[in-house]
Amino acid sequence: MRDRFTAQLDTALEPWDVWLTPVAVTPAFTHRPAWNAVEVDGRSYPHAVANGAYTMPFNLSGHPAIVIPIGQTKDGLPIGMQIVGKRWKEMELLARCFADTARVAQQIDTVIGGFQSPPGY
Repeated sequence: MRDRFTAQLDTALEPWDVWLTPVAVTPAFTHRPAWNAVEVDGRSYPHAVANGAYTMPFNLSGHPAIVIPIGQTKDGLPIGMQIVGKRWKEMELLARCFADTARVAQQIDTVIGGFQSPPGY
């Protein structure tokens, strides 16, 4: 089943250089005891779903991913974005991200404004 899932992701990613995906279902949430439920739009979700739904597929399949900050909530909590590359192409993903960082960062800044550190950091 894992091999079939991985092959399906390979096929879906093939036409693209990278995928840009969320890191989690919500922006960062405040500290809480481990594995407590997380509220999303007024509904309670298991911690693993809220915190891993977008990262677990690539952990399972072995696709490399880089997480970058792209903004923050009105309360100052960070919001991240995942850049997912093709399997066995970690160096290409890193090279692409580093080579294109300035251009990509400018495009992201145009949309979300410049990055600001969360209050107190």
